[in-house]
Amino acid sequence: MTRFPCNRAHQCFLSFFSAVVLIALLILPLACASFGQKRKLNEVKSKIEATWILEEWHTKGEAVRPPKVDGRFIIHDNAIEVVLINRTGGGIWSYYGLGKYTLDTSTFSLGFDDVAMFTESTSGATVSRKLTWDGEMKSFVIRKENSKLQMRCDDMDYDLIVDGDTLILKQGGKIARTYRRAGAE
Repeated sequence: MTRFPCNRAHQCFLSFFSAVVLIALLILPLACASFGQKRKLNEVKSKIEATWILEEWHTKGEAVRPPKVDGRFIIHDNAIEVVLINRTGGGIWSYYGLGKYTLDTSTFSLGFDDVAMFTESTSGATVSRKLTWDGEMKSFVIRKENSKLQMRCDDMDYDLIVDGDTLILKQGGKIARTYRRAGAE
């Protein structure tokens, strides 16, 4: 038991101790909320960040698979890379896009800094360097539904849906491309 030399020292100690407890009680919810947000962000990040391999591309009412089409969608360390190759028409075209993304618990935004679109035909090859979305970042609102992560960009009517090891890109409510996580069999 602590003994105080006088009543005044005891009152000072109680005032100090009460202030420390009050400050701790005020800070505790903030610390818990911050920890919860970081945990939620890590959960979202673990679902999105991956190398995604194209499994099928829906075009002209048909689901086309490799080797007629091929592609990767790489999302790691705030950088994205998209590679798409389409051999279904009279020629071949390929798209290469490099960019960046930002991520928080409610929004996934991405944009392209460098793009090359090659079109090959019997008359030769052409290249376009026009930036996708004119170089703008596009934001997707994140919503978690059971184990699925749904990201929606109303601006373009795009949806990105991560369901386990599958990533689905929808355009206008219809499946455009389906990817699987690299390393998932």
